[in-house]
Amino acid sequence: MSDSLPKILIVDDEPSNHRVYERTLESLNLEFVHVLSGPQALAMAHKHTFFLILMDVQMPGMDGFETASLILDHPKTTHIPIIFITAYARDEVFEFKGYATGAVDYLVKPINDEIVLGKVRVFLDLHKDKNNLDEECQFRKKIEKELRVDKSQLEDIVTKRSVELQNSIENLVQAQTQLVESEKMASLGRLVAGIAHELNTPIGVCITASSFLSESMEALIKAYKNGQMKKADLNNFISKAPESTQIILSNLNRASDLINNFKLVAVDISSDMVREFNLYDYISKIVHSLHPETRQGNHEITIEGHHALMVETYPGTISQIITNLVMNSLIHGFNKAKNGNILIKLSSYEDRIGLNYSDNGSGMDSEVKSKIFEPFYTTRRGSGGSGLGMFILHNLVTQTLSGDITCHSKQGEGTHFNISFPKKMILNIKNQAH
Repeated sequence: MSDSLPKILIVDDEPSNHRVYERTLESLNLEFVHVLSGPQALAMAHKHTFFLILMDVQMPGMDGFETASLILDHPKTTHIPIIFITAYARDEVFEFKGYATGAVDYLVKPINDEIVLGKVRVFLDLHKDKNNLDEECQFRKKIEKELRVDKSQLEDIVTKRSVELQNSIENLVQAQTQLVESEKMASLGRLVAGIAHELNTPIGVCITASSFLSESMEALIKAYKNGQMKKADLNNFISKAPESTQIILSNLNRASDLINNFKLVAVDISSDMVREFNLYDYISKIVHSLHPETRQGNHEITIEGHHALMVETYPGTISQIITNLVMNSLIHGFNKAKNGNILIKLSSYEDRIGLNYSDNGSGMDSEVKSKIFEPFYTTRRGSGGSGLGMFILHNLVTQTLSGDITCHSKQGEGTHFNISFPKKMILNIKNQAH
């Protein structure tokens, strides 16, 4: 197979799975390298250059988490993105371990072929763009050397290279758009996991109350048919039935509210069309959907501001921004600390909205703060984070919302983000294309 083809490493102890992945990804024209264990994966990662690794979690001996950690901890292989694949159902602790190890994504079998194909295509495009930029850099060095010899050719060469660089920028913008779409699906996945977790409680209470009511009714009917029913039996049933019915009704209403909130936010994330909405209420719904994440560390989120603040903008983008900020606080700010506090303040002035987000986490030093919005920059390489979260957040604020964002932080004093954007989005050609 040609060395010019991009290489992807597939790590899975089941040979049949290798055939499935190769068949699913055959349209991308890749060179597939297959290994059956963690040690083999380590050896191959140091021997070849891979643009992506598909890593099975459950393997005998060295599992996927340990293998990924060793790969991402080594300077030679720390840049390789890893997608975990497992046959176990989604579990919050299990999933957090995957992300904490440094994976860029986490998929559960059975895998949807289109999802796998789409995610691999994004990283393939990023790999190609990076190679193109490397080639551009090498070419520019050559041109500069030639210019020192013959300056008369400067204008023609610069013009030609400018056109080529513009094409490269357009390709990068397209790749960035794909990253944003991928982040939308990640936000939607977190929302689905959260709403499913929250629905368990009211539905479980309804089942318990319904079972109790059903058993009481069956006992009463049986006593009535056998001619053994007493007035005390009827009075006992009448006294307990309303309470059980009320419990069922209130919990069904709670489940209905959860589902309605989920439907609203899910549609916004997937379509992200401009509409008018109450900003305070909408952010409250987003925070509620993230409760399963914050509850693990007993963290508290407080929202302050005018409860009737109306905006006309992209609600799905607001959802992604709040989600990214909260997850950044949980992973980087609080790390493993408990009882963290997050404060979201909403304000309105003239025709703009102020959204101030702060946490009392570990904070950042000046060097980290200066690079926080750079793509692929992370302080947790090999132990969590791909370096894209804050980069995507910056683009969502500045490009999608036509706003601005600044970050203020000191080591040990938490982190504060100041965001402002127009109350009413004025659609132009760029926004319509979005």
